[in-house]
Amino acid sequence: MEMKDLLKEWRIWILILSLGFSLFMLGPHYETNEQGDTTISTDINKGLDLSGGTRALLSVQGNNTSEAIVTQIKNILERRVSAFGLTQTSVRTVELGGETKIQMEIASTNQSNLRELISQEGRFESRLPLTVSDSQEFTLDQPYTFNYENNTVSVLNNSYNEGDSFSIDGTRFFYVNNTEEGANLHVVAYDGEDVKQVITSDSRVTSSRSGGYSFRFPVVLSSEAADNVQRVAQNYPTTTVRGQAYLGKINGQGAAKLMLYVDGERQSALNVGTEFKRQVITQPSINGGAETAAQARSDMKELQAILQSGRLPAPVQIDSLSTISSSLGSQFMTAAVLSIVASLIAVGGLIYVRYRNMKLAIPIVITGSSEVFILLGSLFSTLITLDLASIAGIIAAVGTGVDDQIIITDESGREKIRDWSKRLKRAFFVIFTSAASTIGAMMPIVSPSLSNIAIGAAGIGLLGYNFYSNRMRPHYFGIGLFAVMVSFVANWVGLSGFALQSVRGFAITTILGVLVGITITRPAYAKMLEAIED
Repeated sequence: MEMKDLLKEWRIWILILSLGFSLFMLGPHYETNEQGDTTISTDINKGLDLSGGTRALLSVQGNNTSEAIVTQIKNILERRVSAFGLTQTSVRTVELGGETKIQMEIASTNQSNLRELISQEGRFESRLPLTVSDSQEFTLDQPYTFNYENNTVSVLNNSYNEGDSFSIDGTRFFYVNNTEEGANLHVVAYDGEDVKQVITSDSRVTSSRSGGYSFRFPVVLSSEAADNVQRVAQNYPTTTVRGQAYLGKINGQGAAKLMLYVDGERQSALNVGTEFKRQVITQPSINGGAETAAQARSDMKELQAILQSGRLPAPVQIDSLSTISSSLGSQFMTAAVLSIVASLIAVGGLIYVRYRNMKLAIPIVITGSSEVFILLGSLFSTLITLDLASIAGIIAAVGTGVDDQIIITDESGREKIRDWSKRLKRAFFVIFTSAASTIGAMMPIVSPSLSNIAIGAAGIGLLGYNFYSNRMRPHYFGIGLFAVMVSFVANWVGLSGFALQSVRGFAITTILGVLVGITITRPAYAKMLEAIED
């Protein structure tokens, strides 16, 4: 087969197009660092080990630290750091000393922002002030009379003191303190559970007239919460500030500020327009501010992340925070690249020693390098984060690919089978069997529960086939019974994937490498070999 005939093969074109797509996704470009050095960079999603960042170990506080609670907290924190805009994050549960903990790996070295983000419980409330001097009527579903006497507020035959909280008709009240004017209460207009959506696309950070910077973003409330906001707002008078109509204070002068609280700490306060009294508003805006634009933007993203992720069911404690510098990460990356290149060179040398033919060694090295390039370009630039475990998976995939190519090469040299298509059928039968066994071996690392179900289903299938077929096969029965027993024992013991999460990248990369090999590089190598043989 001549070169022009080889270029007409669709298998070769699939390989070429895959390499071109990978090159496009990697997007190589020049970057200049702070020292003025220019280097070539790519768009590979590097993990913490390679790009540097912060690793945090968290423990759940309280009496309820079950696996379900820890998993729920893990999911909330994962949504929270993602909503904050932190990329290349990894949040997983781990078993340490018989205790289930949460490990976070984030490609960011700003530990103060990270500590503040993950340590907050996330209890958000928007409150309006209510001052009770002697006797004050406040209407919800019906009118209620609040009485203040001897530093105590009484309503519905119940008495409350400073620091207490209570609910009336589903609306929560906080007894904050006592002042000269009377009892200072806060009425919760809506809380974090009432926020159904945070509209980040309409976020704004602008300079403020009074100095500093302010931020603003709208949220979508549930219909019940929006009705409650109007119901609460009906109790407040109207006041005018710089020609604008706002809700005024009850038993006081000026505007009633809507105060935003996170975990019991006031974040900001803003005037409330009188339109909240006239109509049900389902998309109010949340405002805040800071001295600098960067701080205002950070505060806004933090508040958005808390509202999007929700409240933690239990508080967490940061056991440790460690930093991996980017310089150390670059050393890891250099070592990883050298290890991959060294493995390819070693493979080429061994193939040459085995066959004493450079024409066979070069295509094997080319297809092995292509497999690595396709994995990096099509997967690690978009879907997967490249870390040390994934690099080990790439090397394992290269080794598996070389084994398959040696099988193809050996089968092509058999004299007993003259027909080329029959030779390839024999070779690819072995290759697909090997690929299936490799994928099957890696699946328990990727998902122990799914593998357990698959083993049990396969065992039941063998038993069913054995019983309903015309012939009884004792080995089918034995294998099926053994598979069902393994699945039952694993389910009874309750195998957990915590210990396997650190090497899950290795398993996923190995599986993807095998799939890329049997669908793209192995068929292309077979055609190259056919051209060499001819």
